[in-house]
Amino acid sequence: MNRIKKGRAAVKRKRSFTRGVNKLLSGTYLTRKYVQANLPFILFAVVMMVAYIAYGYYAEQNVKAVVQAEAELRELKSRYTAAEARLEKLKQQSQVAESIRDLGLKESVAPPVVIRKNAQTPQAD
Repeated sequence: MNRIKKGRAAVKRKRSFTRGVNKLLSGTYLTRKYVQANLPFILFAVVMMVAYIAYGYYAEQNVKAVVQAEAELRELKSRYTAAEARLEKLKQQSQVAESIRDLGLKESVAPPVVIRKNAQTPQAD
């Protein structure tokens, strides 16, 4: 007898569940006075959910843009470092001497001389 009661209770719960789903899908649930009285709040909650979902997508796009910008920054930094290293190599005295040798010039071995203009001598125009 106990099994029969449990079986009937399970069938009753199943029926009430399907009845509830039917009411929700058919729209008869929305005709209740309680639901109609709280319809502005329900609409507000739905709008907030949609806004929350939209904000999630917006935040995800921003995160992707930041990750892409960071990757681009790393690439530009590595290019800058490589260009700076090349420039430092080209600025070395031995490299400059070698490059001017190709032009037919030779490196001066005498140190530069500073020529100072004496303020006492008259200028010739």
